[in-house]
Amino acid sequence: MPNRSSQLRASSFYSRAPIQALFARELHALAPILSGIYGNSGLFLRAHAAAPATLPPHLLGNMVNLTLAESRFDGDVRCAPAELPFANETFKLLIAQHVFEQIDLPEQSAADIARVLAPEGVALILGFNPAGSWRPWLALNVARGTPRLHLRSASAWQQMLSHEQVDTLQVRYPGTLWPHAEPGRLQADESMPFASLLGRIGSSWLLLARKRRSTLTPLRLRSTQRDLALGPRLAPGAHRACA
Repeated sequence: MPNRSSQLRASSFYSRAPIQALFARELHALAPILSGIYGNSGLFLRAHAAAPATLPPHLLGNMVNLTLAESRFDGDVRCAPAELPFANETFKLLIAQHVFEQIDLPEQSAADIARVLAPEGVALILGFNPAGSWRPWLALNVARGTPRLHLRSASAWQQMLSHEQVDTLQVRYPGTLWPHAEPGRLQADESMPFASLLGRIGSSWLLLARKRRSTLTPLRLRSTQRDLALGPRLAPGAHRACA
C-alpha cells in the first residue's frame, strides 16, 4: 500500500506557494501554443493532484487528465507511467508538467509518449532546470526524498525524444529566477531583451516537440501467376495494351 506519510510530504511540496505560482505561470505560457492546436483528444499529465489543473483555452474536443501518485498515474485512468492504456497515435497534444522528473526510467516514458502521440502531434514537456537558480530551494524543500526528483535538462529530453521520431522544435524558459508566492507575477517580461538568456538559469524549461509524419506508404501487391490465370484482366498493363 502507498505510504501515507510520503503522500502527505509530496502533497505538502506541491502545495507550496512558490510551486503553485511557478506551475500557474508555466500553464499561462502555453496559451499561444494551445490556441493553434486542434483535434479530437489531448493528454495532460500532472505532477500531483495538488498542482494547478486549469489549462488555457484550446480547440481540443477532449482532454484526458492524469496525475502522478506513488509512481502511478491516477485520474481518468490508472496505469504505470510507461504503460499508458491508450491506442497508438491517439492524442494530438500531450502536456507533461514536471512529471517525468519523478520517474526513474524516462526512456521508457519517452517511448510511450511517442507511441500515443498522433503524427504531427505536439508534445509540451516541462521540467525543473538541473543547473538553475531554484536548485538550492528545491534541495531544501524536498523533504526526506519525497518526492524524489531526478532533474534532467531539456537537451537530455531532446535526445530521448529524437530516438523515438519526435523532433524538438524549440526550448523555452517560462519560469522565474527566484521562488516567490505570487501566481500572477511575471518577474521577467518575455518581450524584454535577454529574458531568454536569464531564463536559462531560471527555474524551469519548456520543450516543444512534434512527432514526425509517418513515412510509410501502402505497398502495391503484385499479382501472382495463379491470380493471373484466374483473372487475366489483372495482368499489369493490360488496359494500356488494349487502348
